[in-house]
Amino acid sequence: MYLAVLVGGVVALGYLGREWDEEEAAVHKDIPSGWTPALWWKRAVARLTDVTDYYREPAFDKLLPDPHPMFERPYTLCISLEDMLVHSEWSREHGWRVAKRPGVDYFLRYLSQYYELVLFTSVPIAMGEPLMRKLDPFQIIVWPLYREATKYKDGEIVKDLSYLNRDLSKVIIIDSKASHVQNQPENAIILPPWKGDKDDKDLVSLIPFLEYIFAMEYKDVRDVLKSFKGKHIPTEFARREAIARAEFQKQLDSQKRKRPSGMGALGNMLGLKGNMSMMQPADGEISPSEAFAQGKMLQDIIRERGQRNYEMMEKQIRENGEQWLKEAQQMQEQQQAEAMNSMKSSFTGWFKPSQSSDTPAQPKAS
Repeated sequence: MYLAVLVGGVVALGYLGREWDEEEAAVHKDIPSGWTPALWWKRAVARLTDVTDYYREPAFDKLLPDPHPMFERPYTLCISLEDMLVHSEWSREHGWRVAKRPGVDYFLRYLSQYYELVLFTSVPIAMGEPLMRKLDPFQIIVWPLYREATKYKDGEIVKDLSYLNRDLSKVIIIDSKASHVQNQPENAIILPPWKGDKDDKDLVSLIPFLEYIFAMEYKDVRDVLKSFKGKHIPTEFARREAIARAEFQKQLDSQKRKRPSGMGALGNMLGLKGNMSMMQPADGEISPSEAFAQGKMLQDIIRERGQRNYEMMEKQIRENGEQWLKEAQQMQEQQQAEAMNSMKSSFTGWFKPSQSSDTPAQPKAS
C-alpha cells in the first residue's frame, strides 16, 4: 500500500510538473518551461494552486456586469441575507421555518430609487435562489450573489468587494458578521444578527442615513462611515440630526436673511462636505427657500420626495404586480421549453444518419 501511494505520488508530481501548454505559459510567465527539478517542482505547485484557487476564489473575476447608463445608480448597496433580511430556524415540531424581517419590503423598495441593490450572501445558490424568489418576487434587488461569489480564506467565507466591478468609494455593504467583510471593513455597516424579533427596527432605521449619503453626493462613502466608527449608526445619526435641527431652528427663529439648510449643518457635524446639485425642486415641489421658510430642512424635502416616489412604486405594484408575475412566469416557462426543445434536437441529431454525398438526391413528386 505504501509503495502504491509512493508511486502514485511520483506519477502525479510528474504529471503536474509537465511543461506548459500555450494557455498556461501565457498565465505563468514567471515560471518558464524546462526540465530542471526546480522548474518541474514550481510548475507542479503552480498547477496545484490553480486547482485549489478554483474552490477558494469567486467563480468570476467580475461579479457584476458593467453599469448600464439607463439604469445606473451613483452608489451600490450590498445586503446580506442570513440573519439580515431573513432568519431561519429548525424545530422538531415544524422543521425548517424562515421568517422575514420587519420592514424588508419598505427598506428595499424605498432605497431602490437611490442605490443599485445587490444581494451578497454566503448561502449557496441552490438554497438562496428559491428563497429570494419568494422574498423579492419583483426583483427589486438587481443582482443576487451567492456562495459561489465569495472567497474562502483562513477557514472563513469572505465577501470580497474588489470583485464587484464597481468603484469601492461608492460601495456600502450591510452584514451581520465582521469576518465576512474583513477585506474591506471600511465599506461595511455591521448590524447585530436578527434572530426573529417581530419588533425589530434596526434595518428600517438605517434609511435616513443611507438617504442622506445619496442626497449629499459624497465622493467617498468610506469617509462618512469612518465618522461613525464604533457607533450604532441609526442612533448616532438621529442624535446628530436632532442637534443640527435644533441649530437650524435657532437660526431660523433669529430671522437671519441667509437661512441655513440644515443639511450643511449636519454635514459639518460629520466633518464632511458634500454636493447638493440634486436638490433642484421637482415638478409639484416648492422651492428650497419656501421650504426653509416653513421650517423644513433639506433632509425633510428629500424624505418627502423619496416617500412620494415610494408610494408611486407601491401603487404600480398593487395595480400591476400580479400581471408582472404572470408575464415573468410565462417567459420563464417559454425559455425552459425552448431550452428543452434545443436539447432534444441536439440529442436526436446524434443518431440521425447523415446523407452520403455519393447518393443522388431524389426528385420531388410534382
